[in-house]
Amino acid sequence: MTAVSGKGTLFNRWDGSAWVNIGDINSIGGPSSSRETIDVTTLGSTGGYREFIGSLRDGGDLSLSMNFESATYAIMKTDFESDTVQDYQIVLPDSVNTTIELSGLVKDLPIDIPLDDKITCDVSIKVSGQPDLTTVDVIDSVETLANITGMAVGDATQLADATLPTTVEVTYDDDTTADPAVVWDAGTPLWDGSTAGTYVFAGTITCVTGVINPDAVKASQSIVITS
Repeated sequence: MTAVSGKGTLFNRWDGSAWVNIGDINSIGGPSSSRETIDVTTLGSTGGYREFIGSLRDGGDLSLSMNFESATYAIMKTDFESDTVQDYQIVLPDSVNTTIELSGLVKDLPIDIPLDDKITCDVSIKVSGQPDLTTVDVIDSVETLANITGMAVGDATQLADATLPTTVEVTYDDDTTADPAVVWDAGTPLWDGSTAGTYVFAGTITCVTGVINPDAVKASQSIVITS
C-alpha cells in the first residue's frame, strides 16, 4: 500500500469555460458524505437486532482553510452571494490524479484576523447532489515551436493569413502527450504584416473535459517578417 501526501492537491472552480485553480489553501476537509437510514425492525425481526434500509444520501460539507487573499476572497464572496450552485473540483496528487467533482453553495465565509498570525478565511461549502469520482490529465509542458520564417512585408497583411498552428503538442504529468487546439493572441508587438520585425504570439491551450492546466501553461510562437 502506498500512502499519498496531501501536498500538491489542487482545488479548482469552473468559470463557465475552464477549470481555474484557487490557491492559498492550507487544507481541505471533506466532502463529508453521509446517508440516512430507515428503521424497519418488526416484531418478527430475528437475532435481537434492529433492521434498516437505505434512504437519502447527503453530499455533506466541504471545508477550505485558506490564507486570506483579496482576489480569492472576492471569488468566493461572489459564490456566497449567488443562489445558483457552483461547480468545484479537487484533484489529488496520486499517480492517476484522482478527482472529486461536485456542485455546491458557499454557506460560510468567515475571516479570522489574529494579532500575531496570518489572516485566514475558512470557507464552508454545502454539497448539492452527488460528488463524482473521476481522473484528469494535468498539462505539464507544451512543445517549443520553431520560428516561422521566410515571410516578407505584405505576404500576410491579416493575422489569419499568418499560418499560426491550430494545435500544439502538450505533455501531461504522466509523460503522455496530446495535440489540443490553441487560441493565439494578437502578438507582441501587435501584428502588422506591413512592418518588418519579429512578432511573438502567446497561445492559450483549449482544455477539453478531463484535462486541466493548473499552471496556465501557454504556447509561444514567433513570426519573423523581413523587409
